[in-house]
Amino acid sequence: MDHALEVNHLSIRFGKLEVLSDLSFDVPKGSSLAVIGPNGAGKTVLFQALIGSLPSEGAIRWAPEVRIGYVPQKLDFDRDVPITGMDFLQARFARHARFKR
Repeated sequence: MDHALEVNHLSIRFGKLEVLSDLSFDVPKGSSLAVIGPNGAGKTVLFQALIGSLPSEGAIRWAPEVRIGYVPQKLDFDRDVPITGMDFLQARFARHARFKR
């Protein structure tokens, strides 16, 4: 694979609302990618689809050596429930362990 990331014909829907439509791009190995845009443009949705956190149509291929770190703006957990740091990390890892390769 010549690229760190290959995205082909990516589309994301929430019910009947199509948020991203037929998006294709490549990220060459050793390069950087910046995604900019106004609030509500779909940046977070794109990244969630890229890590496999949202269902999508199309193809997302990561090079085998690529490692991803993702910290969401908001975490979905009850702040009133006592939880250890290790419990939190294990729960988050299990949720995002299904990367598409």
